[in-house]
Parts: sequence; C-alpha cells; structure tokens
Amino acid sequence: MKRVLSLLLLQFSFFGLAVSAQTVSPLIVECGKKCRGEFSITNNGLTALAVTVEARSFSLDTQGHATNRPLDSGVELKLEEGSARVPPKGTHTFGYQLKCSAPPCSVALLSSMVVGHAAEGILVRVQLAHTIYICEKQKDCRKKVRAAAGVSVD
Repeated sequence: MKRVLSLLLLQFSFFGLAVSAQTVSPLIVECGKKCRGEFSITNNGLTALAVTVEARSFSLDTQGHATNRPLDSGVELKLEEGSARVPPKGTHTFGYQLKCSAPPCSVALLSSMVVGHAAEGILVRVQLAHTIYICEKQKDCRKKVRAAAGVSVD
C-alpha cells in the first residue's frame, strides 16, 4: 500500500501542475427522454489546449465501475461542436441535444486534451467525463440506473 501511495505521490508531483489545471462542470446530469444541456471545460493552465469530445455509452457493474462502448444505436446525439481550443485561464462551453429511444441510457461525453510530455517524449493525455443519465422521468435517474445495475444506493 505504501508503494502505491508513493508512486501516486511521485506521479502527481511530476504531472501535478498539468493534470490539476483542467476541470469539467457539471460532472453529472440527469434527464428525461429528451435532454438538452451543456458542459464547460476550464483551462487554468498557462498554455492553450486543444480539446476534442467523444461520446460513449456505458454500463455499470455491481461495484459501480463503468464499461465504455460505442454509442448505442437508440441514442441520438447532436453536439454543437466536437472540438475547440481553450485559451489559457479560459473556459469553453459545449452544447448538446440527446435523445434515448429506450430509457434508461447512460452516456459519457469524454473531453480529451494533451497536457504535456513525459521525459521519453510520450504525450500525456487527460480525459474528463461529463456523464448523462437518461430515464423516463428525470427525478432520481442516476439512483435508478445504479440500482438496476445492482450497485448499492445510499
């Protein structure tokens, strides 16, 4: 356990400034059958970031771990834009419309950005997720999806 913690500490000290400089908000959204929303990527760093957005459907196992897969055929997504350049100390908002023909549906909009390079020249890419849960009715949608997957709900 100490070894894992020391490796994580080393990793954060090496990449910490780059990794902690980006945020996505909101993290989670619950919707009815039709969903219109937006999420923002904030770049607190000192250099501009190219951000790309990829949509993935996902399911949960009984421990609450997500398994991503290509977007389900019953899900219709319209992104206002699939990529953007976020200036230093800036924020960019991505809008979307989402429909699910057979609720419940779970979709993650993954925002990817390159935040640095490792000593060996390998690019360091970060993915931040904006998670959308779609049900027949919006109220407690995430809780219902987690319960259906067998995840204990508090």
